Amino acid sequence: LVMILLGMACKRLKLLDQNGINNMKLLVTQIMLPVAIFHALATSEYNKETGILVGIMFVMLVVSFSIGFLLRPLMPAERYQKYLPFMVSVYEGGSMFGFSVYMGMLGQVENGEKIDPGKLFSSAIRTPAFIASVLGIIAGLTGVVQKLLAGPFAGTYTSVENILTTSITSVILLVVGFSIEFDKKLLSPCIRTIVLRILLQAVMIGGVLLAIHYIVGDHLLLNLAVISYMSAPATFSMQTFLKSEDGSAYVSTTNSLYCLISILVYVVMAFVVY
Repeated sequence: LVMILLGMACKRLKLLDQNGINNMKLLVTQIMLPVAIFHALATSEYNKETGILVGIMFVMLVVSFSIGFLLRPLMPAERYQKYLPFMVSVYEGGSMFGFSVYMGMLGQVENGEKIDPGKLFSSAIRTPAFIASVLGIIAGLTGVVQKLLAGPFAGTYTSVENILTTSITSVILLVVGFSIEFDKKLLSPCIRTIVLRILLQAVMIGGVLLAIHYIVGDHLLLNLAVISYMSAPATFSMQTFLKSEDGSAYVSTTNSLYCLISILVYVVMAFVVY
C-alpha cells in the first residue's frame, strides 16, 4: 500500500515521468524477475505430489484463460476486451513456462496482433523468464544451488540474490501506483472485470479442491493454500509488460481494487479456521 501510494504521489508531483516508469518495467522484466524465478525454482523441492499439484493448476489455468475469451462480449468497453482473458485467469506468483507463454501472449495482444502459436512459442523460449525457468528447474533437479548454499560461497550467492530481488515487489507496486487512474469512466469496466473474476474463480476453486480431494487427498492446509492463492488478484507483474497507458491504468486500478476482495477472503478464512 505504501509503495502504491508513493507511485501515485510521484505521478501527481511529477517526480517521475512515463519514460522513467518504462525503464523500471524493463529492469523488472529483464533482470529482477528472471533472477527471482531462477532462485525460486532452483531451491524448490520436487516430488510426485508437487508434480500432480502443478498439473492440476495448469489445467485450471488453461480452462479459465479459455473461458476468459468467451467472456469478452460481457465487457462493453472494447478497448479493454483484449485484456479480459488475462485479468480473470492468472494469479500473482506465476513463474514457469506458463508465465513466459502468458506474457508472450500479452505482448502480442498489446501490439495489436492475433495470437500466433508459432510466433508465441518462438518468442517465449527467448524471454529471460523462460530461460530462468529452464535453468532453475535444472538447478533444482540436480541440487546445484542447494549444494552451493551448503558451501563456503553461500553468503556470496545469498547476498547477490537479495540485492537483485529484494526490491522487485516495491518497484512493481510503484509502477502500479503510478498507473492507477480513479476515473469514473474507468471504474465501470474495472468493477465488471472484478465481478467476472470472482464468479469464474469461485467455480475454479471448487474444481481444483475437488480434483485434489480425489487425486491427492484431503489436507486442510493445502486446501487453504489453494483458496488463498486463487483469491489473489491477477499478477501485478503484468503491469511491467504493458505499453499502453490506458491499458496500464485499467489493469492497475482493477488489481488494486481486487486486493480488497483478497483481504476479505483472508479475514473470513482466519475467522473460520481460528
